[in-house]
Amino acid sequence: MGSKATPAPPDYRGAAEEQAAASRENVMLQNYANRPVVNTPFGSQSWQTAPQTDPATGLPVTQWTQNINLDPGLGAALESQIGTQLARSNLAQGFTGRVAEAYEQPFDWQNLPGMTLPGEPGQLQTDVADYAPGLATAYNFGGLQDIPTYDSNYRNEVAETLMEQMLPVQDYQRQQLETQLANQGFRVGTEGYKRALDELGERQAAERYQALNTAGAEAQRLYGMQMGSRTQGVNEAMAQAELQNRALGQASGLDLSAMQARNAAVAQQQALNQQYGSAMNAARQQAIAEQAQQRGMSLNELNALLSGQQVSMPSFPSFTAAGRADTPQYVNAANMQYDAALDAFNARQGGLGGLMSGAFGLGSAALSNPFAFSDIRLKSNIQRVGTHPIGVGIYEYDIFGHRERGVIAQELQRIKPSLVRQHDSGYLTVNYGAL
Repeated sequence: MGSKATPAPPDYRGAAEEQAAASRENVMLQNYANRPVVNTPFGSQSWQTAPQTDPATGLPVTQWTQNINLDPGLGAALESQIGTQLARSNLAQGFTGRVAEAYEQPFDWQNLPGMTLPGEPGQLQTDVADYAPGLATAYNFGGLQDIPTYDSNYRNEVAETLMEQMLPVQDYQRQQLETQLANQGFRVGTEGYKRALDELGERQAAERYQALNTAGAEAQRLYGMQMGSRTQGVNEAMAQAELQNRALGQASGLDLSAMQARNAAVAQQQALNQQYGSAMNAARQQAIAEQAQQRGMSLNELNALLSGQQVSMPSFPSFTAAGRADTPQYVNAANMQYDAALDAFNARQGGLGGLMSGAFGLGSAALSNPFAFSDIRLKSNIQRVGTHPIGVGIYEYDIFGHRERGVIAQELQRIKPSLVRQHDSGYLTVNYGAL
């Protein structure tokens, strides 16, 4: 009939500890798999282990140490870069005093060229009485200047002045370019280094040639102004003489002609004042720009030093990290094993005990739980020992570890299907109480 005692509950604590031990083992295997030794042309990456105690829990743990060994040539290059960066930083730090000194001095607004507003007279003044001379009866060219000649010396003076202003700027541009090339890794004498300096030289040569053209244009402009002044003087003298000659016969028109000459003189004076004011304002703006550049030069040099090449560690190739394997589900397995044992116990207790009394006593032995497992798939060592009145055989067989007696559900289902029911597990049960 089977055991009457229920199955013992699983050892849940033992199953949990066994599962935790399996999890720790998986973690240790994963740690080892994720720390391979990597060898590359740049160097190698290796690991060391040492036993340690976790200060938070007091449990023994393994301490992993990563070691990166660079190739000797690459290591020397890295040390050189670090040394260069340190020297550049120290040099920039030395510039802080110069920067502070430059910015401690307030902007000098007092010594800048004065600002001239539109319509405000400048330093150029002309006596309008010169345009309204006294009457004369003959042409007078004695007060005119000699016919001017083209002055090459003046052109040279203008060119030299422009060159003197240009050379410091060009020298600074060359120094800046050399510093930039050095920061970018171009060594002196390399093709890229020479090409960059040659391009700068060509631009600076073009600027010097432009300065010569500017000097020539300035000398030409002065010559034109002198010629215009003499022509204007001749025209004025001729007009003056004509006015004086006409005054002999046209005394009545003298006042009108004098007023027109004065108006022309005033208009010319206003145009000259406007030109002078524009020149003064341009000179003021240039002075402000030069003073601002001078104040910020040390700061710009400091920033240029600090923005040089940064030291970087060479990157090692990546690899696919090993994934963590799932641990055995010992607790779930213990639950499933217990459930199966409990189901077997209930099945034995439910319907198989009464079969030992014979075929005619089957109904009375199964009244408390009429349906019991009797599926042929659950039985072994089957032997027929008799026949039931309804025409099915009575058999002895092994089921759930015990020798039992009863019918076979598949055989009964063909004759009396109402006495057979399928269990939730898929196996067939028999209503022994109705047999």
